[in-house]
Amino acid sequence: MHLTGSIADFTTELRAQYGFGSGHAATRDALRAADIVGITDPTRLRSALRAIYCATPEEVAQFDRAFDAFFRNPHGVVQADLRSRNTRPDKRAAPPDAEAAQQSGTRPAQDDTEDEAEDEHAPRRLREAGLNDAAMAWQTLRARYSRGAGRTPAPRIDPRGIDIMLAAATRLIASLRIARSRRRRVQRGGDRIDLRRTLRASVETAGEPIVLHRSTRVRRSARFVVLIDGSRSMAEHAAPMLQFAYALCRRSRRANAFVFSTGLREITATLREKNLPGRTLPDLGNAWGGGTRIGENLQAFVREHGPRLLSPETLVFVFSDGLDVGDLDRLDRALRELRRRSAGIVWLNPHAGSPNFAPTAGGMRVALPYLTALRPARDEQDFAELARTLAGTG
Repeated sequence: MHLTGSIADFTTELRAQYGFGSGHAATRDALRAADIVGITDPTRLRSALRAIYCATPEEVAQFDRAFDAFFRNPHGVVQADLRSRNTRPDKRAAPPDAEAAQQSGTRPAQDDTEDEAEDEHAPRRLREAGLNDAAMAWQTLRARYSRGAGRTPAPRIDPRGIDIMLAAATRLIASLRIARSRRRRVQRGGDRIDLRRTLRASVETAGEPIVLHRSTRVRRSARFVVLIDGSRSMAEHAAPMLQFAYALCRRSRRANAFVFSTGLREITATLREKNLPGRTLPDLGNAWGGGTRIGENLQAFVREHGPRLLSPETLVFVFSDGLDVGDLDRLDRALRELRRRSAGIVWLNPHAGSPNFAPTAGGMRVALPYLTALRPARDEQDFAELARTLAGTG
């Protein structure tokens, strides 16, 4: 039995015996994880596979039992007899009672040496693939951000603190006026002479235009685009960001919100529902709870929605920790295009408020040159401060 077959059988076992929703994508990601973390340490391998197959605490407990039964217990799943000369180099040296014990269906007594050999035999199906153990501590985490979509439940809009979010959104929308309307209004020191009002005023001065009336274009609130990273690494931090996105969409018709994981999905219409707080969002498919593909999804947004939503009056919010296991060159190109076609990019990182935070993740290092601001996004107070900060720069 080779590694691919063992992992595929393990995926089948999780589906059939434990009710997991694992499929071909999980099998592929599990093989990649085994290649990354190595297969000589069962504990390390189990941790990597657990991050791929499990989405809830209940599944974690089931997974540990399934892993031990499949890879550690030779009686867990019926497999081909893998005993060989590596386990018992000289069959002729077996004790006399071995044959009798085999016929009676019982196992002969073994000494400590055989016990050690049997322990080595358990993960042998994995070691036969010949992969090197090139694992490092950070590589174990990489398996967590797999490409396959996860089974994390759809998020819920928490009603607690929603009033603070609505107030923050209202302040931001009212203060950040970077868009110019076609309409004009009278303003002293305006950029254009209002000819109609100037001529009307000249009637009082015998037709001489002594008083010049000026006008300027009306400024209106900016357009807002919110891009929320819904991957496994971010799902547990996304509640405040979803509240803020809901508040923006409720307070402004010029706000649009998207979530992404291995895919991209717009949720603007859902967030505009009045009684949404306290309810769970509809199924988001591969846009929630899966792997982390920031660059690919930002490129998809620019390509599919950019012509409609991006302009010099658009402020883009990106909510992510920057842990992108995709092509960072794609992320660089996407951010460059976003910055070129918008008024600015505000990156909201849930870890940015920590005392020892440093933007060292690969995606964050790529993003920094293109950002207007990097702000924390842990709770409603962070978003209230965000509104005050951006309003002061408007």
